[in-house]
Amino acid sequence: MKVVIAGGGTGGHLFPGISLANVLTDKGVEFLFMVSNRGIDRSILSKFGYKFYEQNIYAFKGKNITWKIKTLLSIIKESIKVFKEIDKRDIVILLGGFASVPTGIVSILKRNPLYIHEQNSVMGIANRFFSKFAKKVFLSFEKTKFAPKNAIVVGNPIRKEFYEIEAKENFEKHLLIVGGSQGSRIINKFVSEIAKDLLNKGYSIYHQTGEKLYNETVNFYKENGVDQGDNIKIEPFIDNMVDAYKWSDIVISRAGAGAVFELMYSKRIGIFIPLKIAADNHQFYNALHAKEKGVAEIITEDDLSKESMIKTIDKIEKDYSTYRENLLSIKRLKSAEIICEEILSA
Repeated sequence: MKVVIAGGGTGGHLFPGISLANVLTDKGVEFLFMVSNRGIDRSILSKFGYKFYEQNIYAFKGKNITWKIKTLLSIIKESIKVFKEIDKRDIVILLGGFASVPTGIVSILKRNPLYIHEQNSVMGIANRFFSKFAKKVFLSFEKTKFAPKNAIVVGNPIRKEFYEIEAKENFEKHLLIVGGSQGSRIINKFVSEIAKDLLNKGYSIYHQTGEKLYNETVNFYKENGVDQGDNIKIEPFIDNMVDAYKWSDIVISRAGAGAVFELMYSKRIGIFIPLKIAADNHQFYNALHAKEKGVAEIITEDDLSKESMIKTIDKIEKDYSTYRENLLSIKRLKSAEIICEEILSA
């Protein structure tokens, strides 16, 4: 028996699986990742040394009919391959996204014990479908839309190191910029345009651009008269995100579920810029969860401006002690441990 963890294609669908794998490793339980053939999946899992199976599969949504036919054929082809990799005694947990679909299909055919973790505040299409066959559905957010009756709220699995970060006593004007696992051109360009104003106000900036957007972003900064120096650091990818969070006071970020929970659990204040085209506007609702707890602010892409950002940063600096108290009051569930206990004891 092994645990099959299916998901990927983005960091948001993969990092919760990493947290589960860490707990399973401690328990001596064998596991296998079923992921996409995107470079991000291979890169992340290779760093951890975890065993994985790559699927040559395509995302279904937002493409023309030819692409949809190609996607459907890839699902059928990969499902046949995955069938050989999964034993009927294996426990299967789906993390959502297109990379989880073949494993979900096979788990139904082989009648494997099937579990689902939904990271976002709106259940994705794949998870909605497979939840009908699941023994249990785990949720990150209390108010998740389209959640079935057999769902329980466990939070979002993140690495244990984020739980151990202490709240900062004093506001040090440290801004961490994170545009998601693949970066955000909108955020990169916007921050480069207001960087000089922020530096003049005494802020330091640490900016993760995304691998493919690094050179472009450095040029954005240069066009706005800003070069890397003592108070600004630009990197394509931050390997040690835990240390980056420890350094920060405010994190300007997209609002994937992982980002929201990393911020809340590491006791850092967020300014979320939700991805406008995210399915079912789920990033906005993810961010709203943190805002309602008094630990973050939201600026939509339509409202994004120098004035709105400076005003929001000034508000956080002024009311820092209130945000800090709210962060300390948040209940931090040990999500990965809860999920592993549930699936292994059933």
